[in-house]
Amino acid sequence: DKNFNSFNASLGYKTEPIKQTILRINLATGFRAPNLAELASNGVHEGTNRFEKGNENLNNEQNFQTDVAFAYKNEHIEIFTNGFYNSINQYIYLSPSAVEIDGNQVFNYVQDDANLFGGEFGFDFHPHPLDWLHIKSSYETVIAKQKNGNYLPLIPANKINSTIKGTFSLNKIKEGYVSVNLQNVLKQDKVSLFETNTQGYNLINLGFGGTVKINKASLDLSINANNVMDTKYISHLSRLKADNIPNPGRNISFGLDFKF
Repeated sequence: DKNFNSFNASLGYKTEPIKQTILRINLATGFRAPNLAELASNGVHEGTNRFEKGNENLNNEQNFQTDVAFAYKNEHIEIFTNGFYNSINQYIYLSPSAVEIDGNQVFNYVQDDANLFGGEFGFDFHPHPLDWLHIKSSYETVIAKQKNGNYLPLIPANKINSTIKGTFSLNKIKEGYVSVNLQNVLKQDKVSLFETNTQGYNLINLGFGGTVKINKASLDLSINANNVMDTKYISHLSRLKADNIPNPGRNISFGLDFKF
C-alpha cells in the first residue's frame, strides 16, 4: 500500500499591452504519483524489446512551471511566441543502461530533480489581396536536464513545421483546400548516458479536400498523403529505434463524411 499527497495551485494573468497584442503569464504547480509500471515492472516490454525494471521506492513528482506567451495579430498576419520553464522535483523517467538481459537492453525507472525549458514561435501569414493563401511556420524546441547538468533521455528533437495552404470554391465544391506541409526534424544529439543520437529528417505531406453540396445534404471529402517521398527515418522517441526499425513510409488516406 502506498499513499501520495500534494497541494497545488495556479495563477494566471492576461493583458493587452499594445493594440492587437496579447500577453499571458501563468504560474502553476503540479503533482504526479508513480504508476504501476514505474513501480513494479520487471521484464521485457514486448512492444519495445526493452527489459524494464521498476522501482518500488519512487516518490511523487512535484513541479513548478512558468509560462509566458505573446502574440500579435491583425487581418493578414499572426506572430506568436511561447516559452516555458519547468522545474520538477523527483522527476520520474526511463533511463537506458549498459546492461542486457537475454539480448534486450535494460531500462530502469529512476528519478532525479530536473529542469525542462523551451518554447515555440512562429507566424501565420495570409496576404492581401491573396486572402485564399495561408503560409504558416513554427519552430519547437525542448531542452531537458538533470540537476547535475546531464541531459535527460527520450526528449523529442527540435522541429520546424511549415505549411502552405490554398482555399477555394469551385462549382459544387465549397470550402475546398489544397495544402503542402514540410516537417523538418533536426538531429537529436542532446542525449543521456547510454542513449544514442538520432539523425534529422524531412517529411513532405500533401492534403486535398472540400465539401460537395447535394441538395440539402453535403459530402465532405479529404485525401491526405503523408511522407510522400517515402523517406526512411527513425524518430528519436520510437520504441523500435533499438531494433533499427524505421517509422512508416508513404501513407495515403481517404475520408468521406456524408451529412443529410
